[in-house]
Amino acid sequence: MDMTVESGQVAVVLTETSAAASLADVLLGLAIPDKGTVWAGDRDVTGLPPGRRGVALVPAGGGLLPHLTVERNVQYAGGDASRWMRRLRLEGIGRLRPHELSPVQRLQVALARALSTEPAAVVFEDRARHVPCRTAVTEARRHAAVLVIADSETRGAAFDEVVRPEVTADAP
Repeated sequence: MDMTVESGQVAVVLTETSAAASLADVLLGLAIPDKGTVWAGDRDVTGLPPGRRGVALVPAGGGLLPHLTVERNVQYAGGDASRWMRRLRLEGIGRLRPHELSPVQRLQVALARALSTEPAAVVFEDRARHVPCRTAVTEARRHAAVLVIADSETRGAAFDEVVRPEVTADAP
């Protein structure tokens, strides 16, 4: 797959669930691509560890740590949590735990955590059984390039640009 997503743009990749997880792993640096490279901004980040790539993840459902408050979840990434809590208007819920939030609020908190690392790109996992991530994607595109990896046609249809990667016989 060859694609470029500039800062402020959103691209959606529709694929099977297992391929979606593999693509996210390669982008984040959790797996090595069989061939090709991954670029973030003007840097080839293929050989860099996950924390140094400039690519952040917003998992389906938010992926928040249930034992931490909203504020601690945002701080967990190690970036400027208070700045992103303010920007995304989350100050009033900083002491709540994830189970006390609506699904949309959980995604906003996950986005604040991702953006606190100042990434060049944000990867959203959009899964059919979770709340749509469109609101969080709209906010994320103001700060970075956005790639949404969706596992169903109906989810990806909500976005402007949809990419359907070709599956080749030698693909894992």
